[in-house]
Order: sequence, then structure tokens, then C-alpha cells
Amino acid sequence: MASMPPMPGITIEFTEQELAELRAEAREKGVEIKRLAHDILTEDVVRRRQKQRFVEGAVKFALAYKAEFEREFPHGMR
Repeated sequence: MASMPPMPGITIEFTEQELAELRAEAREKGVEIKRLAHDILTEDVVRRRQKQRFVEGAVKFALAYKAEFEREFPHGMR
């Protein structure tokens, strides 16, 4: 069986307290610390990117209907 090439990685530095908290969390969840760190980072990135896309879509929607809204609801009626 052929071995797989190594996965790309990064090195992250933590304080002793931060690392202790990560170890405790990993132990409580029953996962390796590498898996916990990976999951935390990727979940945060996905969540932030989804939020960014939502906000961009909402702004685009609002701008598309801005003129109509201003016609229907003049400044004194808002």
C-alpha cells in the first residue's frame, strides 16, 4: 500500500494556559488536540465567511430596492 503524502500544516504558538485549556477541552470531547484545533479553526472560518456572504447579499438586496422604498416611504413617513 502506497503511503499518502504529508498534509500541509501550520504551527501555532499558545501560552501554557491556552494550551492547558485546549488539552482539557480535547480530553472532555474525547478527541486529539490536533483534531479539536482543526475543527475550531475551520468552523470559525466557515461561520465568518457565511456571515460575510449574508451581509453582502443583504446590502445588494437593500440597494436594489432603495429607490422604490424611498418613493413609497418619503423621508417624513419613515
